[in-house]
This record gives sequence, C-alpha cells and structure tokens, in this order.
Amino acid sequence: MIIIINYSFSNYIKMLQILIVVFREILEISLIVGILTAATKHIVNRNKYIVLGLIIGCAGSLILAFFTDLISQSLDGVGQEIFNGFVLLSAAIMISWTVIWMQKHAKSLSGEYKELSNSIKRGKKPPISLLIVVALSVLREGAEIVLFSYGAYVSGVDITKILTGISFGIFMGTALGFALYFGVLKIFGKYFFKVTTVILVLLACGVTSQAFGMWTSAGIVSPIIEELWDSSEIISQASVFGQILNIFTGYIEKPSAIQIIAYLMNLIIIISGLKIYTKNK
Repeated sequence: MIIIINYSFSNYIKMLQILIVVFREILEISLIVGILTAATKHIVNRNKYIVLGLIIGCAGSLILAFFTDLISQSLDGVGQEIFNGFVLLSAAIMISWTVIWMQKHAKSLSGEYKELSNSIKRGKKPPISLLIVVALSVLREGAEIVLFSYGAYVSGVDITKILTGISFGIFMGTALGFALYFGVLKIFGKYFFKVTTVILVLLACGVTSQAFGMWTSAGIVSPIIEELWDSSEIISQASVFGQILNIFTGYIEKPSAIQIIAYLMNLIIIISGLKIYTKNK
C-alpha cells in the first residue's frame, strides 16, 4: 500500500514539474507574441503572419514529438537507455540555455521586437519576418517542452499526468502572459522570474544527472565511483520528502561520482553564464 501511495504521489509531483516547465515556456511565447502584436499594430495583415507563425511553430514541435517516439521505439535493449539519456540531456541543455538566454535578452526583448516592427514599416524587412520570428520562437520553446515531457515519460511518469501537466501549463502560461503584458503583475514580475529561474536551474542539473545515470546503466559511461555516498538513512529517496527533493533538485540517495560531476558541471556552466550576462548589462 505504501509503495502504491508513494508511486502515485511521485507521479503527481512529476506532473507539477512538467507543469512548471511548460508554464515557463508558454509564458515566454505569450510575451513574445504579445510584444510583437502591440509593436506591429499598424502593419497590414500582421495577425495573419503571427497566427501562421504560431501554427508552423506548433506543427514543428508535433513533428519532433512524433519522430522522438519513433526513434525510441526502434531501439532495443541498451540502445533504448542510450537514446533516453540523450533525450534527457538535450532537455537539460535546452532548459539551461533558456535560463541564460532570458537573462541576456529579457530587458532588451521588447526593444528588439519594436525595432523589427519599425524595419518592416520602413520596408527594410518583409512582413514575413514576423512569421519567421514567431515560428522559430514557438519551435524553440515547443522543442523544449517535447523533450522534457518525453524525458518524463521514459522515466516512468503516467501519460495522463504528463498530458495534465502540459494542459495546465499551457493554460496558466497563456493567462499569466496576458496578465504580465497588461501590467497586472508588474510589481511582482521581478520576483516571479527569479523564483522560476532557480527552479529551472535545479531541474536542468537534476535531469543531467539522471541522463548520466542511464548511460552508466547502459555501460557507455564509467560511474568512476559506483556509490559516492549513501544518505538513505537521513533522507530516503522513497519517502515523500525524498521524492520531492529528487524531482525538483535532482537528489539521489546513492549517487555515482559521474552523476555528481555532471550535476555540478551543469550548475557551474549556468551560474557562470548568468554572471557573465549580468556583468555585461
């Protein structure tokens, strides 16, 4: 009974993890589309280009989802673990890159898109530039959602929990995107992005560690030290608190040395990137 309850609880927590990632990515898309919509209000047929960009970006993400599953199903045995490790690592890299990219561009984003609007008005850039910018933005965020969600799926999360997390994430991200754009959360926006940034940094590091764990099991990566420590007596990974720590910070009660190295390297890279872009502002 306890095992069943813990498994169910773990699935709900992982659903929340997916919701947070999807929520952040959809929020970014909402802000980009909102800024472009406002900045291009005098451009003829701007809605057509923006909507087409959204459709193309979403279609690209769905195609990625289809081929990700197809490739996974074509591999057997160890090959499956190798591929799943690459999926998890790809998701971690994209989350890390998003955190650093947003730190660099968050303040200049509105100005850049307004400049794009002015360039289109002056005839320096064709209106189709709107379509391209929106499509690439949606595809970038959509690819991250696909990879992270698939990573959760191969980790054993129930598909209904994944779809529920995605659905709520899309709804909340879109709603908050409108709220932020219209100034409803202007006062709290600074703290909101700081909190979600910390969550995403820890998620990225935890997923990286999990990817190396899969590769260690597949025998293509050496664990260096099989069991660096055993903290199960202090915090059991099977406990409710241990599951929360595992999902949101990457906590492992018996980690190998390579998993800790991978976790710390990812953390160092993200922190270094954030410091570099903060210093250059």
